[in-house]
Amino acid sequence: MKRRPFVKLIIFLSSLIPFKLFSYDDNDKLVIFNHGVASGDPTNTNVVIWTKITTTSKFPIKILWEVSSDYNFNNIIASGYETAKKSNDYCIKADPYINKSFNNKTIYYRFSYKKSYSPVGKSKTLPIANPNEFNIAFCSCSNYPAGFFNAYKEIANNADIDLVLHLGDYLYEYDDKGYASVDSIKLDRVVDPLHEIISLNDYRKRHALYKTDPDLQLLHSNKPMIAVWDDHEFTNDSWKEGAENHSQNEGSFKKRKANALKAYYEWMPIRDPKNKLKIWRKFEIGTLFQLFMLDTRSIYREKQINLDDYFINNSFNADQYKTDLNKQRVLVGNEQFKWLDNAVDSKFNWTIIGQQVLVSEVVLPSIFSKIDKSNIPSFIHKYLNIGGLNIPYNTDAWDGYPNERDKLFKILNKTNSSIVLTGDTHNSWAANLFDKNNKFVGIELGAPSISSPNTIDTFKNSTTKIEKGFINENKNIKWTDGSNKGFVLLNIKPSNINVSFNYVSTVKSKIYEAFEGKTFNILPKTNI
Repeated sequence: MKRRPFVKLIIFLSSLIPFKLFSYDDNDKLVIFNHGVASGDPTNTNVVIWTKITTTSKFPIKILWEVSSDYNFNNIIASGYETAKKSNDYCIKADPYINKSFNNKTIYYRFSYKKSYSPVGKSKTLPIANPNEFNIAFCSCSNYPAGFFNAYKEIANNADIDLVLHLGDYLYEYDDKGYASVDSIKLDRVVDPLHEIISLNDYRKRHALYKTDPDLQLLHSNKPMIAVWDDHEFTNDSWKEGAENHSQNEGSFKKRKANALKAYYEWMPIRDPKNKLKIWRKFEIGTLFQLFMLDTRSIYREKQINLDDYFINNSFNADQYKTDLNKQRVLVGNEQFKWLDNAVDSKFNWTIIGQQVLVSEVVLPSIFSKIDKSNIPSFIHKYLNIGGLNIPYNTDAWDGYPNERDKLFKILNKTNSSIVLTGDTHNSWAANLFDKNNKFVGIELGAPSISSPNTIDTFKNSTTKIEKGFINENKNIKWTDGSNKGFVLLNIKPSNINVSFNYVSTVKSKIYEAFEGKTFNILPKTNI
């Protein structure tokens, strides 16, 4: 047979074969939505919706997304297709426009492929009109092997909460024997992968593990979330070019950081900026409040001062430390400060800043230098000697960058009333913020951890004395709690903000009690 007739015959025969054998959109594919759904970054008109598929296919798959005004999807108000691909770890995000007639009303969303459906999620856009009140829960530091995410369940089931802010350490990077993993086998919460996460595949696997947690899935399916990273989404005590928990034998930090960034934007319900390091953004709720999410961690932060450099035979060189501490070092950076300064608008009743690390000036109380060290890990013994020296000790926080804090306070002075929300420390805080001229500029509220260890896990029965020491030896600190884990609830009204610290009795069991701790009533331009 000549070549041309042979080719024509092959083409003819091919046309008789069912098309599905050549299509990657066939009925033989298995598509499972076993990582739940999530929504985030709501605006007055849009909200990001997210899911992840598990599939046997090696090809891109078009997934239908739908938004409805009712749970049964009888009234579809937005729909479309997004493609799940290997290059995005088969994660899917859409950013549907929500007609203003459904503004600030509960909407429902789902994803599907043929007859395979995701769970149904609930969300809402931010109100255009000025609401009488608005409820925010904020939280941080959710360590999977340390314990159960009971606090997430409490947030998810609280019908009054309109929006959730996650201030970082959404996940942790350590290996199966690393930080806070002592109970992981007993709790059946061993990390995946077992080694410290470094590669893109590692970060993807760790995100996937977290999103199999039923309480986190419940939270994401019930509430829109606005999230920002801290260090553990990368690795411990990270800065723009390195980290405490990154060594030369772990390869390029630049590559590791790029891997963490890519996985974060794949797996989180967050809108993707052109420059993924520029995570800072603004949200508006009527004229009730403006919300700013800042990055104090990754894009511009210069390396932290290392306390170890000031110890000589367990004696601390406080004078040199204070001198070096006040040298100019970048935390937020001029570009981000300029954006914040330009975006702050005095028309809002309240200005709320969501960010990662403690802003307040905090010295280590003298009790630490006197505490019984016999049951305390030996590697922290020398740091306890700083207690009572009246010096800032947390150089990873704003205390390590006091000139940057001065810039922040100048901007806060332009607002009507400012509240700074903070994660990172695993303990609860309430503090007044004063500038270097002793002028009151706002209030800081620090979130307890969702599950990560806090003061009581290290210092046991000394915790109450430690809490009192922080309050007595820091004039700006009005209250702290290092014993409980949970979240903070803000009930925001034009006239005041009611603050309640909400806790769970344990993270070591799924059987627990929820209770309300300390409460505050914040009035405009008034300290606590």
